[in-house]
Amino acid sequence: MENDFRINAADSPQLVNQLIEQAFSTPDEGGESLAVAQEALAMEILLPSDTHVDLLAGIHDPFTGEHISTAEIRELNGVDEEALAKIKDYGKSLLAILSRGVVKIGEEKVSKELLDLLLAGDREYLILKIRIATLGKEVSLPGNCPFCKTEQDFKLDLEEDVKLNKISDPSDLYFTVKGKAGDIKVTLPTGSTQKKLVDSSNKTAPEMDSILLSDCVLEIGGLPVMDSNQTRNLSIHDRRLVLKELSERNPGPDLESLKKACVSCGQEVPIPLALADLFRL
Repeated sequence: MENDFRINAADSPQLVNQLIEQAFSTPDEGGESLAVAQEALAMEILLPSDTHVDLLAGIHDPFTGEHISTAEIRELNGVDEEALAKIKDYGKSLLAILSRGVVKIGEEKVSKELLDLLLAGDREYLILKIRIATLGKEVSLPGNCPFCKTEQDFKLDLEEDVKLNKISDPSDLYFTVKGKAGDIKVTLPTGSTQKKLVDSSNKTAPEMDSILLSDCVLEIGGLPVMDSNQTRNLSIHDRRLVLKELSERNPGPDLESLKKACVSCGQEVPIPLALADLFRL
């Protein structure tokens, strides 16, 4: 019997389980169960791949008008390693990992434009997934417990231990902060904003904040933001208020809050990581 019907296990886990059970069940006298089993086994069941990524927020495809919620990545190889070793800048190395390791956004072949549309948090999540695909999910970090001073190796599972902040409602991409200047309408940073920050790594922290705010603040007191001077002229109070909300609302992997229990005293020990650190471990 020929059957080219395909089922994606990631999309239909219950149906796949049901078909597998039917395939291995005992046939009845009429042979009906056997026929079902043969039909099930003739189907090609596509198991989830470790290169498939469900995005934490996703993007609106400007070409099709659809919401893109998945991506495809690949394991980095020796060619990539040689190229990355030549990049000394922290931020640019992460951009290179992203551009080399992402294969598709949705069903479309990856492009600079699509990567720029992704939220910063989704880009960071893709970098984490590329690390897992390339070097594995387990990380061992030597250190001392600050409470009992016991020297040990802290074992991390990058899939189980890293908290993921997600956005389930597209309306959460926009929010309003009530500041001294009135209502400040804000959107979350994208890849385009991230690239501007990387290219400005020689600037001061307040200058970097101004770049971020200029891209993310849409309106101040009901008036649209047309140039960077409007966000630069915000009070320090309002600027810090918006930056705090951006930090708390941004989706992505929370590497800074990682903790593991000490093997000796059982106390939770903070083990903050940076994305770039993952490729050095």
